[in-house]
Amino acid sequence: MQIEGNNANANDAIMLDNDGYVSETNATNIFLVKKGCVLTPHADYYLPGITRATIMELVVKEKFELMERRISLSEFHAADEVWTTGTMGELSPVVKIDGRIIGDGKVGPVTRRLQNAYKKLTEESGAPIPTNPET
Repeated sequence: MQIEGNNANANDAIMLDNDGYVSETNATNIFLVKKGCVLTPHADYYLPGITRATIMELVVKEKFELMERRISLSEFHAADEVWTTGTMGELSPVVKIDGRIIGDGKVGPVTRRLQNAYKKLTEESGAPIPTNPET
């Protein structure tokens, strides 16, 4: 899958489970929004991430409906919004899959709201790392 992603000049590659449903990307977990409902694949075939779990908690806290179920690739193509989650990228918007524009091709309102909530959470609960530690 990574070779296919590289050949397509993609930043990431969507991985399918044994039955052909979306599982994750090669490096992150994946979510979609359709009509205000946030969906993410079951963690049956992959390691559920810590950032994924945190975002799922924020989805509920921000009063969005959350569903964890099998999701087809065509549902991702037809989504209003898509994002991935991971330690390094945190919550990263996806505006194109397989050359198809997602929603209006811009970062959507649910994604923005959750990015802001995640940023606030990490600022409030995290410990700052000194940029110029004294030696």
